[in-house]
Amino acid sequence: MFSDTHGGHKLGLLHPDTIIMEEGPDGEADEFTPALTATQRWLWECYQQDIESVRELAGNDAIVVVHNGDLTWGLKFPEGVVSFTPFGQTSIALWNMRPWLDLPNLRAMRFIHGTASHEFGQGSTSLAVAHELELLASASGLETNIGARRHSLLSIDWVSFDCAHHGPSAGMRQWTTGNQLRYYLKSLMNDEIVRHREPPRVTVRSHYHTYCRETVRIGTEYESDIVVTPAYCGMSHYAVQATRSAYLQGCGMVAFEIVDGRLRDIRPFVRTLDLRTEEAI
Repeated sequence: MFSDTHGGHKLGLLHPDTIIMEEGPDGEADEFTPALTATQRWLWECYQQDIESVRELAGNDAIVVVHNGDLTWGLKFPEGVVSFTPFGQTSIALWNMRPWLDLPNLRAMRFIHGTASHEFGQGSTSLAVAHELELLASASGLETNIGARRHSLLSIDWVSFDCAHHGPSAGMRQWTTGNQLRYYLKSLMNDEIVRHREPPRVTVRSHYHTYCRETVRIGTEYESDIVVTPAYCGMSHYAVQATRSAYLQGCGMVAFEIVDGRLRDIRPFVRTLDLRTEEAI
């Protein structure tokens, strides 16, 4: 599971072979391939490594891919935008997801609606990408279950996943990391328990571009994990402002290994880049 690829921005994920169409100066549609920035080259290398790690982990077992929101960048913050059209940004997002169709044991894909300003409102990008991937999979003879949801309660081989884009942050201070996740998850679990329902085994949230995981146990009967997924997106000037000059850039995805109907392991394929410039004067 991963999120926040933000296709359409010069710091977002970009497939090197992406082809998009936009109106040229003569009014006719022109095809072009955007040039990758240094950040995008690094992101794509990480992304390819992580897909390979998932493939190796799964072996011949089925793979379910969940993109947990913000496939595109949108137009609310236009600085650094590669394409200024919803069609162009959606095309970039589609190209970013296409490598997963090369995995013969891909069982399903789910696209969770992200932030409205990033996905052109009402989950437009996730709905469009899911539809186009479904057509590509069908044309290739793949029997893959592909769809888009605002908030999904997935059951994968009897293990339940509550997937939505927005949720708690990992924390504002290093020594408070995870506190909000535990409070959030405990409340969610209690909401289910008082309704005589089993809490989800895993809750997945995104949006904050930082990987974090916490476990909550209520008595001896209930245990749940919450994971905030990292991003495949660099640190824009707006992000620097919003995070009060955070300098550690996380990147990656999280794999959940399910064996015999039970969650065996949670494996983060995550790395961190220090964005500060070292200099001696």
